[in-house]
Amino acid sequence: MKREHYGRESMRFGMILLLALMALTAIGQKQTAAPSRSASRSATVFPFFETKVRPLLLSSCVSCHGKESPQGGLRLDVALTPAKAQAVIERVKGEGGKQRMPLGAPLSKDKIADLEAWVKSGAKWGSTQTLSAPSLTERGKKHWAFQSLTRPAVPKVKHSAWVQNPIDAFVLKRLEAANLKPNPTASRRELIRRVFYDLTGLPPTPEEVSAFVQDKSLDAYPKLVDRLLASPHYGEKWGRNWLDLVRYAETNSYERDNPKPNISKYRDYVIRAFNEDKPYSRFIQEQLAGDEMPNAAGDAILATAYYRLGIWDDEPADVKQAQFDDLDDLVATTGQTFLGLTLDCARCHDHKLDPIPQKDYYRFLSFFHNINRFKNGGATDETHFFSTSEQKKAYERNVLELVAKRKANTAQLAGLEAEYRQKRSQLENPNDLSDLHYRYFHGAFATLPNFDKLKPVKTGTLSSFVDLRPRSQEENFAFVFEGTLNVPKAGDYTFLLDSDDGSRLIVNGKTLCEKNMGGGQGVEMHGKLSLPAGRVPFRLEYFQGGSVFGLTVAWSGPGFARRPLSTYESCGPHGLSGLITAEAPLVLGEGKEKEIVRLTSEKMELAKQEPVGEKALIVTEAGTKAPDTFVLLRGNPTTPGEKIEPGVPLCAGGGAVTVPTPLPDSKTTGRRTVLANWIASEQNPLTSRVIVNRIWQSHFGRGIVRTPSDFGLQGAPPTHPELLDWLAKEFMAQGWSFKKLHRLILLSNTYKQSSRAVPAALAKDPQNDLFWRFEMRRLTAEEIRDSLLAMSGTLNLTMYGDSVYPEIPKEILAGQSIPGADWYTEKMKPEDLNRRSIYIHVKRSLIYPMLANFDLPETDRSSPSRFSSTQPTQALSMMNSPLANRQAALLGERVRREVGGEGQAFTRRTLSLVMQRPPTKSELDEGIHLIAQLQKRGMKPDKAQVILCLMALNLDEFVYVD
Repeated sequence: MKREHYGRESMRFGMILLLALMALTAIGQKQTAAPSRSASRSATVFPFFETKVRPLLLSSCVSCHGKESPQGGLRLDVALTPAKAQAVIERVKGEGGKQRMPLGAPLSKDKIADLEAWVKSGAKWGSTQTLSAPSLTERGKKHWAFQSLTRPAVPKVKHSAWVQNPIDAFVLKRLEAANLKPNPTASRRELIRRVFYDLTGLPPTPEEVSAFVQDKSLDAYPKLVDRLLASPHYGEKWGRNWLDLVRYAETNSYERDNPKPNISKYRDYVIRAFNEDKPYSRFIQEQLAGDEMPNAAGDAILATAYYRLGIWDDEPADVKQAQFDDLDDLVATTGQTFLGLTLDCARCHDHKLDPIPQKDYYRFLSFFHNINRFKNGGATDETHFFSTSEQKKAYERNVLELVAKRKANTAQLAGLEAEYRQKRSQLENPNDLSDLHYRYFHGAFATLPNFDKLKPVKTGTLSSFVDLRPRSQEENFAFVFEGTLNVPKAGDYTFLLDSDDGSRLIVNGKTLCEKNMGGGQGVEMHGKLSLPAGRVPFRLEYFQGGSVFGLTVAWSGPGFARRPLSTYESCGPHGLSGLITAEAPLVLGEGKEKEIVRLTSEKMELAKQEPVGEKALIVTEAGTKAPDTFVLLRGNPTTPGEKIEPGVPLCAGGGAVTVPTPLPDSKTTGRRTVLANWIASEQNPLTSRVIVNRIWQSHFGRGIVRTPSDFGLQGAPPTHPELLDWLAKEFMAQGWSFKKLHRLILLSNTYKQSSRAVPAALAKDPQNDLFWRFEMRRLTAEEIRDSLLAMSGTLNLTMYGDSVYPEIPKEILAGQSIPGADWYTEKMKPEDLNRRSIYIHVKRSLIYPMLANFDLPETDRSSPSRFSSTQPTQALSMMNSPLANRQAALLGERVRREVGGEGQAFTRRTLSLVMQRPPTKSELDEGIHLIAQLQKRGMKPDKAQVILCLMALNLDEFVYVD
């Protein structure tokens, strides 16, 4: 498989644990096969095994410990010795300090009792020597995540007084079954801090904490929750969670890691969607097919930047392979984010762990197959979009006006050009050159070569003018023109030569003008020569390296003004206007010269103008006819197999789909709409289960399902399946509303529990699978930085707009492939450097160091969980980084402004701000003592106070939420 998933991590963990189980028995002892018996006799002699034990082993054990790759080397599909059977009992009961088995939901007391009774009776086996595990397809039919959603009844509990809403009933039912009690309610100070960070990612002020603690009204807490749900900063906090899932970044990765133009508009769309409480079903449809919606405009268009978020190789060695890698990334991200399925594991073969055949992978991929591959500066780059139909109409009017102006300008210039050509032809003397012939060469020349030693591609004759029209390609060519110049009378003659690239003019054996690369049209060369009357040899050499060509040759002498020796066509399409302008006084007269200058200037200005309207990076398709999609053998684009049509995974109740015929004015196939509607359907068994589990995880530190992006057979089963299904049904019944789900969870007594450890509960449920307490958590990387800025009073809460580039040490910038490239700190306003962390530019090859140190997830693939590591660089960042020290100094300045510099007042205010509570007497005394000791050592009072501020910002109470 291409990626490792949570299910595989669970497998590895289980393997380690089960190796310990094997150590309980004799090393190398062979498992004993039971003697063969007929099935009928077995059912008579061993009815207990056949009715109780065999089904249990098949449902809970054999999938991981069967014939195929038994984890930990343990097979439970063959007869066990009594000793090994007893060891299994110990593991399923979680005795001896070892991990309980199976992983996920524990076996019920009745099932454990059945196993114990079987072992006591001698662990006698049944009719067959082995147990056959059901196929993936059969297991998939019974898998909990693929079952239709039904709303479970809210259970009755003994201690019903604790139940605030149905969530509590489901949780308490499991706690009572395990003889556990829920923790007491957290303190009001803990609750307000918890809710502030959970809903906005920002700390409360000491004044807000004090007001809430003192408010004893029954609705104080619900009002607080409602106020924070209505805060615009709610969208910033919860939008960040979504950006993790869709691997949001603002650059393409690979060596150059170029920016994705205007991609930050997608980030702003996500923030707005959460603040507006956009129904999740609509949120799905907009991102997957917003451009295909009726009257699509504004956010529905912006949302499709979802398809442009992934990594992109601008110079792939194999373009076809790169295209299918991009499509695989979309399949993987869409499957994991919305469905909790690892569809990408079926790219090269049938999924090894889930009932997903390879055909299902390519059926799913076909929904995206017609999408234009992203490319910087191309047709799939930025596109105009409109928030309203009025904006679209105004834009279309603007386009028509601009087109009309350009047409009028072009027509006027064309008229003057026609007049110029007609009058210029009258000035041309067809007798100036005679016996003119040419040699034509292909090749790229850096300097003028010796053309006489080169073999021409073509030769020919010309009538009487130097002419480039015999060329056969636009780039990298050369000419040699040779003939006779007819000199009317003896005297001094002036020759003009102007060329884009290299040229040499030789008259009567003398080189008059010579030029190599550079210069371009408009830089004229002049040469003077005394000539006798009569015929003299003429030679002109010229080479061109680019797609823009231009050559002008002219002469003047006794009795005539400047007269061309080259056709006007040879000056090239880009040089013609310049030639007309230069010769206008002679050919057209003074009045027309000014008109040409005006129109030419107007043309240049009109070319610069663009229709007024915002641009965004969004999805586009290659028309209404999708390319054929084939199953690729071993995932190789060069070995297509069976042709397939769009479809959705069979395991999730899908199959073939019908894609309506696109309407006449459509620009897409409409396939993505079919997919979006299926994912957002209430009949889909996965979508609502997956998203409510993610919301639960973000509030409680882990989901009801511990593998949030893997709801397949190898994912962890739900610890509270009825609660998960009840929440999923309730979420849809409430209009797919995130805010209503948040409110339901936050008002439950389950959420309001203290995080305090209870030894007896820890012994029974060390992983807190039953949610008997709230899990203390460290602030996320963004919350830590934002809180530092909030403490100093410098946090800029301006929302939306272009991303910002806070200062990064030059040593880090020097490590880029192009040191310092695309990091524009010096162009930022100082106040913009202090905006919230969600607005920091996300450069894949250069993550802002403070955020990287505190586990900002990678952006190359979907990140369903924020992990909390412990490493030395975190302490170093909080103590020594320029950011932490600068904010500590600014915090000191803030406190001195608010309460002055007196030691006790300064210490009290500093600790109150940082801990969001009044300090205890001992904490206050320690702070005052620290300042005094530093001053005794010669430190200035202001500096000593800054050290206190820095110490306070390093307290656990600052970076952890209870």
